[in-house]
Amino acid sequence: MLKPESWGLTLLLGALAGMTALAIDMSLPALPTLTRELAASPQSVQLTLNLFILGYAAGQLVYGPLSDRFGRRRMLLTGLTVYTIAGFACAFAPSIEILVTARLVQGFGACVGPVLGRAVVRDHMTGRRAAQTLSYITLTMALAPLIAPIIGGFLLEHFGWPAIFVFFGVFGMALLVATWFGLAESLKLPDLQALQLARLLSNYRTFFANRICVGFAFVNGFVFAGLFAFLSGSPYVLIEVYGVPSSRFGLYFAWSACGVILGAFTNSRLVHHFTGDRILRGALLLLVAAGATLLLLCWTRWGGPLAMMVPIMAYLFGQGLIMPNATVAAMEPLPHMAGMGASLLGAIQMGGGSFSGLAVAALYNGTPVAMGGTIAAMAVGAFLSYYVLVVRGSQAASR
Repeated sequence: MLKPESWGLTLLLGALAGMTALAIDMSLPALPTLTRELAASPQSVQLTLNLFILGYAAGQLVYGPLSDRFGRRRMLLTGLTVYTIAGFACAFAPSIEILVTARLVQGFGACVGPVLGRAVVRDHMTGRRAAQTLSYITLTMALAPLIAPIIGGFLLEHFGWPAIFVFFGVFGMALLVATWFGLAESLKLPDLQALQLARLLSNYRTFFANRICVGFAFVNGFVFAGLFAFLSGSPYVLIEVYGVPSSRFGLYFAWSACGVILGAFTNSRLVHHFTGDRILRGALLLLVAAGATLLLLCWTRWGGPLAMMVPIMAYLFGQGLIMPNATVAAMEPLPHMAGMGASLLGAIQMGGGSFSGLAVAALYNGTPVAMGGTIAAMAVGAFLSYYVLVVRGSQAASR
């Protein structure tokens, strides 16, 4: 079994966290193809993303409390099994309705990697060490969106869209084996009352009564919602609006992933010299500036897709700085309910992503404005969440 602070465990947790990005990003080049081959509307095909995220958000509310009671390892193995089976079911779906349903189930299984990965980190460490580890996990996880659209575009071009979902099933099986042999149980003292209604309600009340927890959870939620607006809108904006070939879509997407990687790496260095709060404040200002610039470029279409990718990379660089620190800050007051806390944090994050994806789909009119406007709005939402809930909450608590 892998040791708690070993690079092997960090890589495994990064791969478990990356399974979600892989399941989303590899399918992006296939969205226009699914629209044609399954005779579905763009809005119906978008549901393969939005309902995946909905299943992901709902699953976290289940696996988090269960992991507080039965342990992280057992729930990880269960979720990975669901993810694997659903991946193969997607590959053989004969209609858009069945594909959407299978993606909902796949999302329900995919959530175990990121949510229980955060809980495992919280079980083993706190403070700057936890923030640094989460940054390294983010670096590992960011490899998925870096290579996923390239792999997805290759499989789509040479084998057709079902091959993408077969890949998900095989990848899920590999993670299942790695977790079985490599991950020891990190929860030393299971909460035997974790599933009792009174304890569940008490834990929910503990989380939502703490403005610091809620504030940082909403910061994470809005930041991720901006990312998901890009994920759901970019295939149509880049391929249909700007005419980027499907085979080259992954290259544009890889640039965006580089922003996350650089942000996470920079954060892993900065936490040695600055507090997480100070890093987060600067990154939020960067997010707002990037969102405003992106909206302007989408509105004028100045510079084409290459110019549009510059503020997107800046936004994702800011995300790489913000999310590890916001996650640690939200989880810090919750050592006795790390599974529940991680699940609520993730559910808010994925709920925001699902909302932003639906907003982009509903507002899309053949221009990049819907995507750019949604990303800009999410940046402002993250900024306001921090200053209204976290800063003012801290000021009120100190009086």
